[in-house]
Amino acid sequence: MNKLILFLFLSIILSSFNKLKAQEYNYARLSVIYGGSIPFNFKTIDNYKNGIRIDEGTIIGVTLVDSNQIGATLEGFDLRFRSFNAQANIEGSTHNLPLSMIQVEANNNLGMPAPNANYKGLQSLSTSWVNLVEYTQNPIGPPNFNNLNWANNQIKISYECGVATSLLGEISDYYSVQIEIELVPTGPGF
Repeated sequence: MNKLILFLFLSIILSSFNKLKAQEYNYARLSVIYGGSIPFNFKTIDNYKNGIRIDEGTIIGVTLVDSNQIGATLEGFDLRFRSFNAQANIEGSTHNLPLSMIQVEANNNLGMPAPNANYKGLQSLSTSWVNLVEYTQNPIGPPNFNNLNWANNQIKISYECGVATSLLGEISDYYSVQIEIELVPTGPGF
């Protein structure tokens, strides 16, 4: 009798990105409030057939500080993700799954509502950077940037596995992939 267990483990890696021109001026940081490791445990045929969604699996705090230096005007940020080090597959002990089996979605948790935050909806995991959120405080006439603090500015990340593409027929195994999430400041000079 074959076991019907597929266990997928996601590990979250965070990084903040500053171009050399702006490094000494501004400060960007992501903080995992909870959900640095996300397990998917497929125990039933229904899980294999319909997949699993984990809402609010990770909560990320955003800290972004503008020092108002000339030449690097901060207006917002892009929050993007990919497989860590461009890992090509979801790796198992004997078999692999395509990265596209995982979808990731970002939404406002605290202090980051639309329309300033443009949430991109469900996005498939890939080796290339994919935007989850594009945030601009005032895209029409940007005033001085109001600093963001992780305690008051949070994004929730939800995950799906096997929802867009069924896992029926896949080999039972312990699969894992790391996801890298990056904060990229935006504005003139970045």
